[in-house]
Amino acid sequence: MISTIPFEIPAELLGRVASGELVRYGTILKDAGTGQIVKHLQETGVAQSILSSLASGPFAPVSALADVVSAGANVYAGLQVQQLKTMMETLQFLQVATLGVSLAGVGVSVAGFYYMHKRFNSLEDRMDELSETIKLGFENLGHRDLRKQLHSTKSLLQRAQQARALSDTRSEYSEVAAGLADQAAYFEGEIAFMVKNNGAIDLDVFRQMAQMLMLCNSVRIDCRIRTNELRHALVVSESVASDYENLFTHLTPLSFGTDFTKGLFSVKVLRDVSDAAFSKPYLIDYLRTRRINGADYIWALEEEKNSPLLLLDTSN
Repeated sequence: MISTIPFEIPAELLGRVASGELVRYGTILKDAGTGQIVKHLQETGVAQSILSSLASGPFAPVSALADVVSAGANVYAGLQVQQLKTMMETLQFLQVATLGVSLAGVGVSVAGFYYMHKRFNSLEDRMDELSETIKLGFENLGHRDLRKQLHSTKSLLQRAQQARALSDTRSEYSEVAAGLADQAAYFEGEIAFMVKNNGAIDLDVFRQMAQMLMLCNSVRIDCRIRTNELRHALVVSESVASDYENLFTHLTPLSFGTDFTKGLFSVKVLRDVSDAAFSKPYLIDYLRTRRINGADYIWALEEEKNSPLLLLDTSN
């Protein structure tokens, strides 16, 4: 039952982090003494509203949220600046480098499909702007193939967004997840090509490709959780974590050319992404072993109206 899911407000736990009693790894908090996982950090429907309202770029830093708070802007109907501030302070305190609703490490799945759709449109526009500067083997034929893959991904995301209106959601979510696995394989292959290519990696192009890869993987895991196929979601999440490690571990700030500051931030983001990916299987396994229905879990997070972030207590 939803009412039995033991969620807590992150702000109430920050003192234990400050004292060193708890340490963060990816999206989990561990007991510093025993190494036991005691909390899982999760974004909620409020967080999705915040992020979908921000015109944030790829790998959006916490500073993007800080700018909104500083301006005192009410970026979403019914959303209070205090909620923005609380979310920002929590992320900064926990040294989470990125925002992005499951794309870059705050949550496990909770794919806010409206946000995902908006993010996709932003990436698609940016990829179109970059089309003339891509010199990594795309050229005309490659660019047409890339746009085909982008539109296929967009179609799958739209299907995921609309699936909840069906009387039988399971089959649709399963088909979408399978399609996104193919899309993820495409973007992963393009990133691997960029990484192995001689010379500096074009950071702008790399960011777009990485975001598309994370988008596909996040939503495909989300779909499996929504159908309560937690064993399969666990296997997929483990594979995704391994893929990110292989792709990103060996990158350094110098991999992206002469702008060391941008390269350093991007590497930090990618480390956070990888850590978050490795922490996902722990949460999925906890839901499975505690017999918490995946769809109920996501529904509870989406229906949260007050706190942008929650912690799932696993200490009991």
